[in-house]
Amino acid sequence: MGVLMNINHGLLDALGVSTRQLNELVYAARNAGALGSKLTGAGGGGCMIALSDRIEVEKAIELTGGSVLKAALDTNGAVVVDSN
Repeated sequence: MGVLMNINHGLLDALGVSTRQLNELVYAARNAGALGSKLTGAGGGGCMIALSDRIEVEKAIELTGGSVLKAALDTNGAVVVDSN
């Protein structure tokens, strides 16, 4: 997954939808140990996603000027709820 994120970011950057600041955040996360990172959304803004559970990645993003919003994966996946 991380490798595919990295490839996708390179393609998006080649299309011109990334920015210098986004690239700095993406590469700071990778250099700190993220498995993958890329811009998210339509680009041109300031939002990226990094695949990691390392505090070093959070610190690197913050030192590069970003803010960290952590999200955890739900191990349950899709759940069917009986409404009866």
